[in-house]
Amino acid sequence: MKQLTSLALHTFQEAVRDRILYSILVFALVLVVGSLAAEQITIGDQAKVVRSFAQSSIDIFASLIAMFLGVSLVYKELDSRTAYTILSRPLPRSRFVLGKYLGLVLTLGVQVAIMVVVYTVVMTLSQGLPPGVVYLSFGLLMLELMLLTAWATLFSCYSGPTTASFFTLAIFTIGHLADDIWTFGSAAESEVVQQTARALYWCLPNFEFFSIRTQAVHGVPVGLDRVIEVMAYGAGYTTVVLAAAVLVFQRRDLK
Repeated sequence: MKQLTSLALHTFQEAVRDRILYSILVFALVLVVGSLAAEQITIGDQAKVVRSFAQSSIDIFASLIAMFLGVSLVYKELDSRTAYTILSRPLPRSRFVLGKYLGLVLTLGVQVAIMVVVYTVVMTLSQGLPPGVVYLSFGLLMLELMLLTAWATLFSCYSGPTTASFFTLAIFTIGHLADDIWTFGSAAESEVVQQTARALYWCLPNFEFFSIRTQAVHGVPVGLDRVIEVMAYGAGYTTVVLAAAVLVFQRRDLK
């Protein structure tokens, strides 16, 4: 446990020193605050438009941070040769991967917390304190980010940042189009297309399953059964992907 904690904290310290990370975070905060300008250019329920825009900004930029940091998570350690020093100690490769992953999750948690605080201040000053379902939405967003980070970690365990970025972006895109893939496959006449669409739907992640943004924007409570279902899905899927990442890294030739 001490080794995991030490490695996770080291990864966190390395991540927060990244200037591009701060650029993305500042851009996200600007968008959250700038969402108030939508009140002046939208028609209809302006308050809901502002809330939707601000929450979407947090979702998008938190995902960008996860992908940007995750795809180089292992590669940077190998490229700088620090991984060889770390692994020369009595540290299993599995613990190395998990430590790096937990450090990145900690980084994401801090970044999301900062954006949520800004969101709360902005919304409270303009519309009143957000309802509890909004914070539940951000909690489920963290589960989504943990799964996305696990995929990025998996790809970084056997490829460089460019290839890992491509695969992670593909997973992210497909994961948000999972329901559309199912609908397209069901409507297709070709049996091959149908089977392919179903295979993609069941094998690849469904990131939209984590989203309760619509309920959060409208202040509609979410049932406990839905929350438990999402948590079980996220925990189970993330565990499987991390196990695959550990297996890949254990078999990788580091000479």
